[in-house]
Amino acid sequence: MKKILAAILLSLSALYITGCTDIGISGNSSQASQPSVQSSQDTQPSKNESSQDERSDNKNSADENSDSEASDKKSSADENSGKEVSEAESSDEEGVDEESSEIDLMEEADIFNFRIKIDDTVYQLPFDYAELEDNGYYLNRDGELSPETYSRSMEWKNEDGKVISTQLWNPSNKPKDYEECKIGSIEIKLSEEMAVIMPGNFSFDLDVTPEKIKEQYGEPESEHIYNDYVTLRYKVDLSKTIEFFIYTNENYIKFSSVTVKNFS
Repeated sequence: MKKILAAILLSLSALYITGCTDIGISGNSSQASQPSVQSSQDTQPSKNESSQDERSDNKNSADENSDSEASDKKSSADENSGKEVSEAESSDEEGVDEESSEIDLMEEADIFNFRIKIDDTVYQLPFDYAELEDNGYYLNRDGELSPETYSRSMEWKNEDGKVISTQLWNPSNKPKDYEECKIGSIEIKLSEEMAVIMPGNFSFDLDVTPEKIKEQYGEPESEHIYNDYVTLRYKVDLSKTIEFFIYTNENYIKFSSVTVKNFS
């Protein structure tokens, strides 16, 4: 009987010891698992923060791209605008240069440069037959000119009925058709109502007088005074002359004329 009781006591003692050990292990296991949960909770904000950082980076990148594109577009627009302004200025400067060049031709005061400006076109004698044609004048006759000779006075007209009188000149040693010749002499009358400018930007118009001509060009080589008109001739030689025919009678002033001749 004692043996049986001892065996029971030993069994109970073993069970008690076993139960305490399981409880301790279970408690430790519970405590050990707790940090794992906390660790999981700690990692969650890290993912959210990463997601927010990514969104922030993406936004910043988009803003930078947008700013860069806007800057590029503005820069491109500014460059195009600057280019257009530059081209416009360049075009204006070219127009001014061309106009200045033409004005400069007539600013030279030497009457023996044999230039005359008619309705904004400058002619320097002698010049090609085709120049008058290109400016709308026509000659209603054909013919041939002998070598080293000049023609009688011939009238050219334009569509407005304005008339320019000329003499053709053939400086070559062969006969030439009229259209192959040069124009060596040109005469303009005030009655044609053309804008005529002489060297030194001297206007040959209804206000012209012998005194104004002499004030501009000095004393002529010859001057002849008649009752109703005065002639003034400026001459290098017989083939190079400028002659003014000025009416002093107001009733005939519109018939005053200037003739520029250069057969050399």
